Order: sequence, then C-alpha cells, then structure tokens
Amino acid sequence: MTTSSVERQKAIVEILTFLHEGGDFDQAKEMFDAQFGSVDVSEITSAERQLIANGLNPMEIQNLCNVHAAVFKGSITNNAETPAFQKPGHPVNTLKLENKILTSLINDELLPVEKKWQQDGDNPAYLKRMQQALADLKTIDKHYARKENTIFPLMDKYGIPAPPKVMWGVDDNIRGWIDHAYRLVTTEPLPDKYEIEAAIEKAAKEVMEMIFKEEDIMLPMLDEVATPTDWKMVRDDEEEIGYTLISPPLPWKPTEAELEEVANKPVNSTIAAELNKMALNLADQDDQVAAVKDAPTQHEKLSQPASSDDDHFFDLGSGSLNLKQLVAIFKTLPVDLTFVDHTDHVRWFSDNANRIFPRTNSVLGRAVVNCHPPKSVDKVEKILADFHSGKEDHAEFWINLHGERFIHIEYYALHDDQGQYLGCLEVSQDLNHVRSLTGERRL
Repeated sequence: MTTSSVERQKAIVEILTFLHEGGDFDQAKEMFDAQFGSVDVSEITSAERQLIANGLNPMEIQNLCNVHAAVFKGSITNNAETPAFQKPGHPVNTLKLENKILTSLINDELLPVEKKWQQDGDNPAYLKRMQQALADLKTIDKHYARKENTIFPLMDKYGIPAPPKVMWGVDDNIRGWIDHAYRLVTTEPLPDKYEIEAAIEKAAKEVMEMIFKEEDIMLPMLDEVATPTDWKMVRDDEEEIGYTLISPPLPWKPTEAELEEVANKPVNSTIAAELNKMALNLADQDDQVAAVKDAPTQHEKLSQPASSDDDHFFDLGSGSLNLKQLVAIFKTLPVDLTFVDHTDHVRWFSDNANRIFPRTNSVLGRAVVNCHPPKSVDKVEKILADFHSGKEDHAEFWINLHGERFIHIEYYALHDDQGQYLGCLEVSQDLNHVRSLTGERRL
C-alpha cells in the first residue's frame, strides 16, 4: 500500500491522468485498489486541483467527474457528520433532506412509473404521473442555485475553487437533461418510448451521481475548514433563493458553545498554508491576487457599521439624494444591477423583490469569473479584458430563460472623468411585458 502523503498524492494524480488520457476504467480501479485501502476526500480534490494548476481545462475534469467518483466510491473516509450538521435548519441538514426527497422521487416514483408506462403505454394515468414527477424534479434548480450561490463562495473563501468549477458545469448539464426529458413527455404526439426511457434514466442517473458528490466529497471537505459563522452566513442567504420540494426549514444559528469552541481551537497552520498556496497557484493574474489580499473580506464588510445619518446627502451631479432614497430607488428599479470593480470582484448588487438571477451576500468580494459556470467563463473573461483595454465599453445578450421569459442582459464599462476604468455594471431586465405591448396608452 502507498503510505507517505507525497506518494499517495502522486499516485492519485497518476490514476486521474491515466483516466483523462483515455485509460480503461477497470484498469484505473485496479490501480487504485492495489495502492490504497481508503482515500481521504481532501486527497482527491487536491489531485484535481493539481491537474487544473498544471493546465488541464476544468471542463475536462467535469466530463469525467462521474468516473472519478466511481473509482473512489466506497473508499472515501472522513465522512462523519457533526452534531451541528444534524440539526434542523443547518444548511447541510437542509441539503441532505432535499437529497433524500429527490432520491425518493426518482427511485420510488419516476423510475417505477416510467417502467409501468413502458409496459402499458395506453394508460394516461402513468403518463400524467411521469409528467408530474419530472416537473417536481425540475425544481432541483433551487437546490443547485443555493449550492452555487452560497456554498461555492464559501469554498472560494478557503481557496478550494476546483470542485465548484467542476460541479457548476455538471449542475447545468443536469438541468438540461431534466428539461429534455420533461419536454419529451409533454410533446404531442409523444416521441418513441425508448427515447423517453433513455432521457429519463440519463437525468435520474446524473442526479443521483451529484447527490453522491455533494454528500461524500463536497460536504466532508467543507467540514474541515468551514466555521459555524460561515454556515450562519450560508443559512441567512438561503431564503433569497428558496428550497426544493421542502418547506422553509427551521431557523438555525450556531450556539455559544460552538462559537467558543472555534474561537479556542488552534489554527492548523499546515492546512492554512496549503489553502493559501492553492489559491495563489490557481489565481489568473498576480494583480488580482494582490487585490483580493488588500480588499476587505466579507466578514469585514458586514462588520462595518452602517451610517444612520439620513440627513447626509450625496451630490450626484444632477441632484442630491440621501442613503435611504438611494436604496429605495435601487429596490424599485425594474432591472437587476450588479457592480464588478476594477479588480473584477463583485462589490454590490441591487436587492429588489423580483430579481431575475439570484444574488446572495456570499458573492460579495468574490472573483466574478467564479460566479459563472465553466462554459461561460471564457466569454466573461473576454468581456472584462476588452473593458480593461478600452477595446469595448458595452456588451449585449438576450436569452429565453426556461422558455418562459425573454431576458435582456447588458454589460457596461464604467470610467471616471479622467477615463480611469472603475469596473463593470451588469444590467438585466425581463422584457416579456414590454414585448407584449401594442398601440398606445397615454397619460
């Protein structure tokens, strides 16, 4: 058996490299079994980070993510739950509860009903149940959105960007597979039975694989670094996005004992040094790293006292407004606004009641490229590079969101009076109502 940490790390990287170069799965499994009795989750993620740091596209890891999980499945250690995680309302407890519901939906309803429908396709009751099960499964979007907007920022905070880069792309694929299966069972006339069967089983398999990755890889890794205060921030941001197939959970906050235990716990300098090294190795630009070091942390931002002086007015050039008035205006505007500063980190977003895309306090201070799925990162980087260089000052996109809403998205480069680049403003608007207008309505 491989024993030293250096040898173990090297062996895992070799196995994953073998897989990425087209190696046989069974042979990779034999290589693993011959050298390991068990493997710690941090060793797997560290190996994936090394591959990315060496230049491997995260999308390639994403494509073989299920294979990685299968190779190590049953051998992963460090998966013990903490008492706090088991408490109702804790974000981990909520995520696992949703996963239990999703597992039951797939194994106890969707797949059995799909088999019955295959055997008796003339029974409309089975088709209706299949349609409803897939409609319910589509609500997994909220489960993934919470993970992407509250837990992924936490992983970024501790210098663990590789799993989010991989998982987000897989989440998007799963959303697409579920949507595809739902469209097939709601199309008239229905397509071939076997096409429907393949689509449903593909979506179900991928959801179940992601549940394994969340609970056996992502959560144990976070257990090593996240504090009760971190989980409290995640819990506070959850309500903004909502939940999948469960009622809003009970309120949760860390106990005084849990906070005291963390305060008295000595910092593991080895882990801290490794995480810091990891963050530096994976940074895109040295100046962005310096900006992150110098920028206030999310905790520092939230700890800064807010001004309560409503009599202080800001001169905006074309008039003056106080802070309450500014906040009220931003909350009322029928657009989503997000400001990314000159170091390409998210610094502010408007908080209106009907945001198109979810935003949470966890994204504040986060590199904007990490707020997008891997398939979009190159486009975001190109826009920002053009804004920095002055080549462009505007970018425009429009999409049909879930086939129901026409969303118009624009990016603007912001400059001061001397032409210095200040950052980027993202403006998103739902134009369904505007596009439906005809004729005139005058005052």
